[in-house]
Amino acid sequence: MIYFLGGPPRIGKSIIANLITRDYGISSLSTDSLGAILESILDLEAAPGLFAVNRFNEMAETDRIKLMMEMPITRIEYQLAENAAVWQAVGPLTMREQDEDRDLVVEGVAVLPELVAGLDGIDYRAVFVGNHSPENIRRSTLENDNDWMAHYSDAYIDAFAIFVAAMSSYVEKEASEYGFKYIEMDGKIFRDAVDEVVHSLIG
Repeated sequence: MIYFLGGPPRIGKSIIANLITRDYGISSLSTDSLGAILESILDLEAAPGLFAVNRFNEMAETDRIKLMMEMPITRIEYQLAENAAVWQAVGPLTMREQDEDRDLVVEGVAVLPELVAGLDGIDYRAVFVGNHSPENIRRSTLENDNDWMAHYSDAYIDAFAIFVAAMSSYVEKEASEYGFKYIEMDGKIFRDAVDEVVHSLIG
């Protein structure tokens, strides 16, 4: 069985996947890691979408903040372009895992309802998570000294939280459209939310 866990950045998908590996012995794969591998072997000409978020990150920080604050949908579009490029490797990879009779959790931002629904010949379950509260997202960043965003300015963290909340709405809408379960993390004790996700995904 292939288990897909998708949602915006900074929701806790990797933490949940690691817990599943620990508790159930099911290997996990991050689409972020897969994307990094693809970036090392492909170039902009071969796979322009793969480098869409990189192009966003090359903007001046003030421009990135302005874009995420005022036009989060544009930041989502950068993410969707990268996701579509990474997804081209996910189908063959998961088919190989299934053919070898191996269970696998695939988690990451590139796991989107539309892309999962388009898979053929894969026996899978899928759950999507999100967080509609920018304040909740911001607080979790500031409270974690080891957070990868800890070195960013408060203004950047605020803007990124707005993007995550907007993408949560996008994912929730898509999950509903394609008949997948969406679990909102805001307003819940994190461990309780994790248990709900794991139960929904693994059973």
